[in-house]
Amino acid sequence: MSPFFILLPLSAIFAVAFILATLWPAVEFKKWQALDGLRGLAAVCVFFHHTTIWFHFTKTNQWVPPTANFFNQLGQGAVGIFFLLTAFLFWGKLRDEPQIDWVRLFLSRILRLSPLYLTSMAVMVGIAYLAAGRPATGLGWNTLFTVVSFGGIADIFGIKNAFVINAGVTWTLHYEWIFYCALPFWALALRGYKRLRVVGGIGLVVAGAVIYLMWHAYGVDSDMLMFFAAGILSAEFCRWPGALRLKAFLISAWGSALVLLLLVGLVLTFHSAYTVGAAIVYGLIFTPIALGNDMFGILTTGTLRKLGEVSYGIYLLQGFVLYAFFRSATVRETPLDHWLWAIPAAVVLVVLAQLSFTLIERPAMNRVIPVSARLRQLRF
Repeated sequence: MSPFFILLPLSAIFAVAFILATLWPAVEFKKWQALDGLRGLAAVCVFFHHTTIWFHFTKTNQWVPPTANFFNQLGQGAVGIFFLLTAFLFWGKLRDEPQIDWVRLFLSRILRLSPLYLTSMAVMVGIAYLAAGRPATGLGWNTLFTVVSFGGIADIFGIKNAFVINAGVTWTLHYEWIFYCALPFWALALRGYKRLRVVGGIGLVVAGAVIYLMWHAYGVDSDMLMFFAAGILSAEFCRWPGALRLKAFLISAWGSALVLLLLVGLVLTFHSAYTVGAAIVYGLIFTPIALGNDMFGILTTGTLRKLGEVSYGIYLLQGFVLYAFFRSATVRETPLDHWLWAIPAAVVLVVLAQLSFTLIERPAMNRVIPVSARLRQLRF
């Protein structure tokens, strides 16, 4: 399948995002504009990755990674970028802020990730219930546990491989939560607290319990952890005084060319992004952008920053859109037919992501400050 097939749906995504950015500009992130654009681009790449998987799924009924390096890296590499972003930004908080407001930090993560995630799980249950007709089985306690612990849903109502309904995208969230819960332990190690208050001790116990439960329930691939390690190393490099001598080159047009060269070499060399070698290369690609390289101005455009703003919706909701558009596709469908149908699917997805951000995500995020203030009043 030719990589050029993505150009038409990609153009449609950019066109819709441009219109949305004109009507409702993304919030200005003065320090991390390029990273926000990178997040949006990564979310779009995951969509193309799953679009490719759907083409083969309609032919073989097997949900497997694309055989072509390019299409496989679109999804797996984008997930790696998400992990790099998380590690870079939150490790940076530990390094730069003398005092972490842990109540606000964890509340911000809960209110940022939970509302749309739980909404998507409710939608998935509804779709699965309708698809099952008269389901012989209901929602068990195991299913409820996996939902509330950000494990998503694999099988439900007797439907095997029900994860196809949402493309199984939720598996990355427990990695995110394991990283967040590890932050207090790293802060303890970095700052060498001489005295730990009772509330802090309780918090460490809770965080440790969450890490243990998620690790035990879902397992953790060490290769995935390499992306978090690469993000931490990138954050340390950006704070290293010697990096200032390299910054002028890394954020220049020559630095952008180097990023593109590394990216091409990565796609030609690695089929899977989930290897130590690929994670290292992605870390090298990520670092110039973290320093401020905007890739010839592309990453800081209003269009890409809008996609970054609604990226969580693009990521979580893409499976439903692809399921709606492609579940009735026939084996006779050609690659061109498939990607032409991806154009309206892409448009619908970006619009839905904007709606979810406006109606669900942003209202929840706006509650972080008042709710954290109320919680601090309740502390004893």
